[in-house]
Amino acid sequence: MSYLDQYPGDARSSEGAWEKLSQVAVKGAEYNSRERQPHSKCLQGTRADLLSHIYGLLDNPEKSQLIWLHGTAGVGKSAV
Repeated sequence: MSYLDQYPGDARSSEGAWEKLSQVAVKGAEYNSRERQPHSKCLQGTRADLLSHIYGLLDNPEKSQLIWLHGTAGVGKSAV
């Protein structure tokens, strides 16, 4: 008898993994969750300086063409 036969709900099986994840997932955190409706909006002009800086970097052929946005959850990386 294999390990997976002994523990059918084990996280190593695909069904067991989804079962475990569903128990710890934060409700409403899914992409486009209905629980976060209406979606929050950016305030007008809040991204203007950042976008201007990014465009300046991309327009300069001597600079790297790679831009890495990083920050904590909710700071607006996806909005940019």
